[in-house]
Formats: sequence, C-alpha cells, structure tokens
Amino acid sequence: MIPPHVDAATRLQRLRALLALEISRIVDDLDVRKDFLIQMWSLHRQREPFLETVFSRWTTLDFTDLSLLSLEEVVVVESFYRELDEFRLYIRFTQDMPTMMTTRYDQLLQRLEAYGRKAVEVLGGAPERPLVEIDNEDPELPMFRYLSELDDVAAKPPPLASSEE
Repeated sequence: MIPPHVDAATRLQRLRALLALEISRIVDDLDVRKDFLIQMWSLHRQREPFLETVFSRWTTLDFTDLSLLSLEEVVVVESFYRELDEFRLYIRFTQDMPTMMTTRYDQLLQRLEAYGRKAVEVLGGAPERPLVEIDNEDPELPMFRYLSELDDVAAKPPPLASSEE
C-alpha cells in the first residue's frame, strides 16, 4: 500500500531516487567490502556475506512501479540488474580459490560499476547520504576490525602436533 503522503507527482521522483540509492549502495558496498568478502570465502567458504551485500529490491517492484519509468530508464536499470544477476550467479556456484575469485570479482565489479554509473546517471543521480559526526567514535569500523582479527588468526602458525609416544 502506498502511503497517503506519496502522491502521483512525487512517486516517480521517489522511485528514481530509491533505485539510484540502491544501485549506488550495491556497487559501493562491493567495492568497500571486497577484501572482507574474499577473506570470508577463503577461510570459511561462506557465500552469505556476498549474497547479502548484493541484495536488491528490484525484483519486488510490480509493473505499476516500473511503468512509471521511461523506456530508456527501464532498459538501462534492467541492464545493471542483469549484470548484478551474473555476479550473484557466479558467487552462488563458484568453487574458485581466493586468487581466482579476486580476479573474477574485479572483472565483474568493473562491469557493475560501469552499468551502475550509467543507471544512476539516467535516473538523475543518487541523493547525497547524510554524514553524521559522532563524538568519541572508534574510527575503525567493526567489520574491518573483524577482518584484521581474521588476518591475525590466519597469520598464526598452526600448533605443532605433540609426539608423545
């Protein structure tokens, strides 16, 4: 149900802004989280962090929403989401080792960035995210702190087997 304060005049503007924000978020998150995601794959073979990073609401839009966009907007935005589906498919089924995954990830991300830039441009740009300054905040994000802890664990040599005979 559409809230009453969203009238027909602003609905298209909101849809464009939300799509542009989502596309920007996905591309930015894939770029910023790359090392963390590949580290998680390397250590645990976990796909969930990748799949959660590329979550989108695109497939939840109905025809009524999509019909508000111009044909050019639909084609360009669909092209981005098609590339995203390729990325998602690769992650869901890959058995690549981390080095090969890094190479493929970079290739796929480069394509996503190009399609994402075009889509955000056609949609009129993504609104600026507010920057909030928090006093006494630890500048190291929890995710990156966790990643450095994983690096510490990975760098420690395994314990030597005791030879008690």
